[in-house]
Amino acid sequence: GCGKGRVDFFLAYQTKANTLGIEYDERIYRGAVENRKTAVSGARTEFVPARAEEYEVPSTVNRYYFFNPFSVELLRKVMARMIESYYENPREMKLFFYYPNDEYISYLMTDDYVSFYDEIDCRDLFDGSDSRERILIFECI
Repeated sequence: GCGKGRVDFFLAYQTKANTLGIEYDERIYRGAVENRKTAVSGARTEFVPARAEEYEVPSTVNRYYFFNPFSVELLRKVMARMIESYYENPREMKLFFYYPNDEYISYLMTDDYVSFYDEIDCRDLFDGSDSRERILIFECI
């Protein structure tokens, strides 16, 4: 889920891109919609109340951000939706996984539809040296 929309607002503000957040919890979704009213980048954000594994990915979406969001089983279903969208409209697609766990990494490194693209080390942003403080970037192939 997109939560209260903070990442959507930040990305829309920093990159001037349009963002789309999916949130299954109705209460949290309403909070994101409410936050949109006062966000500087609110006009470039949209929120949809839906379950990620059931959401039909628009053919214009080409970047995906995940904050270690759900189980690998659920990620497989979400990835299937993304791949369906890709085949309907082939395009460059990049997936960003912040704070990935080992199970995610194992799945992504062996998935036939994505390949590892890059890694951003984020350990300098926080005290300590948690190896999960990174963003793994994959691209659809």
